[in-house]
Amino acid sequence: MKKYLLIALAALAVVACEKNPGEDDNTPKDCSLHGYAQKGQFVKGSQVTAFAVGKDLVATGESFPANISDDLGSFSISGKTAAPYLELRAEGYYFNEIEGIVSSSPLYLEAFVRSNEPAANVNLMTTAIRPRIKKYLQEGKDYETALFMSQTDFLMSMNFPTISINFDEMDITGTKEEDALLLAFACMIQNGRSASEVTTLIQEVASDLESKGKISETVLNKVKANIDNINPFRVILCLANYYKEKNLSINTVPCFYKYLDAKFKEPFLIVDDYLIPSGPITDYPSTGAIESPEQIETGLNVLASIDFTTEVDIQGATVTKEQVLGPAYAIKVQIPANTDMEGRTAHVIFKDASGNVLAQREFTQGGNAQYLLIQYGTSTKSEITIEDGSEDNLVKEGAEVSVNGQSFTLQPMDLFYGQLGVAVPMAEQYVVCCPANTFEPADHIARVKATLPASNNGKAVAPLYGALASYQGMGIGNPAQVVMKVCLVKFRFKVAEGYENAWSHVDFTPIAENEYLAGTATFVANEEDKYLFSDLNPNTVFESDKQRTIRVNNTQTLENYDCLTFPQTLSNGLKITVYGKNDEVLTTKELSGERKLSAGQMFSFGSIKWTN
Repeated sequence: MKKYLLIALAALAVVACEKNPGEDDNTPKDCSLHGYAQKGQFVKGSQVTAFAVGKDLVATGESFPANISDDLGSFSISGKTAAPYLELRAEGYYFNEIEGIVSSSPLYLEAFVRSNEPAANVNLMTTAIRPRIKKYLQEGKDYETALFMSQTDFLMSMNFPTISINFDEMDITGTKEEDALLLAFACMIQNGRSASEVTTLIQEVASDLESKGKISETVLNKVKANIDNINPFRVILCLANYYKEKNLSINTVPCFYKYLDAKFKEPFLIVDDYLIPSGPITDYPSTGAIESPEQIETGLNVLASIDFTTEVDIQGATVTKEQVLGPAYAIKVQIPANTDMEGRTAHVIFKDASGNVLAQREFTQGGNAQYLLIQYGTSTKSEITIEDGSEDNLVKEGAEVSVNGQSFTLQPMDLFYGQLGVAVPMAEQYVVCCPANTFEPADHIARVKATLPASNNGKAVAPLYGALASYQGMGIGNPAQVVMKVCLVKFRFKVAEGYENAWSHVDFTPIAENEYLAGTATFVANEEDKYLFSDLNPNTVFESDKQRTIRVNNTQTLENYDCLTFPQTLSNGLKITVYGKNDEVLTTKELSGERKLSAGQMFSFGSIKWTN
């Protein structure tokens, strides 16, 4: 860098021997200058004033005002002056390219140029070096040298590359590398700041350059603070919307973002919450969460200074690209709903003109399956006990359950830390029972239909039931937990020692004539459901094969004899009758009065014996 600076300064020494136009001529000459006032663009109606400055760098008192004539910040100044220099001052509201709005307060920008210049722009960088140019002039440097050295001081402080044009030739709507530098610096200064704060910071930069010939570390840190928060795609989108709103025929923007951070220097970038640089394909591992099988419609933002194509590897999926402005492209992705039970992954692939893969983005869809986690749960203290490890423990690996009438096998599910569950087709509600197909769906999610035999051999395992449906506007999650509960009633008795061979069977019969214990009935599975669903009919309805009596036969092999009945209320109580080998009545016991038989309860009648 120093080598090139010495060569440039040697070349400028020749120029220094020549007089600047108008320096020794006091004859007023026509002054006609046009340009752009930009931070973002100053809005139409803002003012630009040129103040004449003499060779001694003192204002002559002459001024030439002009108004911004369009929404690109254009202005034209004309007049007559013998002064060799003009100080340009732009004052007004401007477009904030970070937030996409016009500033709420005015901004002041400046430039120091020769009076015979036909064109000069006013921007943040001309503002930053204005005092430094004047300082070099005071030290005896000619204008060309002062301008070159001032610009070099600034560029080296910012760690920007050297350039071939002057700052007052830069244009944020241009396509040159220098134009990209100006827009990058404008984004840094504006980021997170109001117009007044921008004014203060650029004056701090100018003051450091004037006095020290470089930007201090403290001020430089302010300029580059939170630079990671600048989203270059959003900046371009804001500019594109502004140009469209103002009917401005601007169709490009310089690649300014590569000067914001090294991560933006790649020729192809996907920009959203994070970046995928060109180079190796990036795969994103699954998080283990259950993805939705629903259609995916999303967008990706791409910054590309090279040609590229897009494709997607799922049949029926589409991906399109639309140029927003310059290097910015909006990518729209649509992936149809997954109708298979198994999940799948779609890849949107970006390739260069030679077919090389630049990057890819992965989208995961879950299978069209509902994951049900099956758990045994208790509801009352008197519930029939099901202990882990016993033969009555129905919720276990390998057990067959039915969901909406279809059988499935309970398996540990790796996605959910080994909890037992099943994957089933999607539905609006789920009725689960264990063992499989013990119950049938009924007229309500909380009601089930079951058939109980009127005669059995005394070994009754209480089946489990669970149901799941949307409730009070809350949908069914995925996965969803189904709590399985006992929903029948168990009668248990044993025969006293020494009486095992004497009895034939035991009958349980409601005392009231119009009540039944066996057959096919529809009933509320769990007592608490009565309070959850206002539209629920809580009554037990016997539909067919209804029997008043449940008979338990003697097998002489059991310690305890069990039978099951439906949850209901017996209005006058229950009668228990023990019969002998010749069907004679050995003993009778009545449990009179209203008896409420609640789901999950076990009624134990102790040891039954009789008098010989």
